Amino acid sequence: MDKQQSFPQSPLCMEDIERIEGTGLSILERHHLRLLAHCLECFKEMANESSLGSLPQEKDRLRWCLEQPSLENDQAFISLLLEQFAVAGRQLEKVAALIEIPPLELTLEDLIRITIQRETRERIGSE
Repeated sequence: MDKQQSFPQSPLCMEDIERIEGTGLSILERHHLRLLAHCLECFKEMANESSLGSLPQEKDRLRWCLEQPSLENDQAFISLLLEQFAVAGRQLEKVAALIEIPPLELTLEDLIRITIQRETRERIGSE
């Protein structure tokens, strides 16, 4: 990966974070987008950098968490993280279904485009 990492443990690089910040989305939507992008990159890492197919199964998610040195002694956080992965996984599967691709083929650009479209529809609907 040629991109410079923003934080040593983060799967998102500074370029990704800047791209999200530059979307013009609300603070809440940008935060949600960062979380989804972070989870997507973690899922891709869990799948050994494969960009094809379905999201990793729960057992693969757990194995990946247990292999992370920063999570080594934090079972409570691992449980919360697995719950977050489950929620994010369902959301990513919905986005992938909208554009008719496997979830692991999603990109940050896909997530941004779908989020902007959804926020625009919601804004128009509330006027």
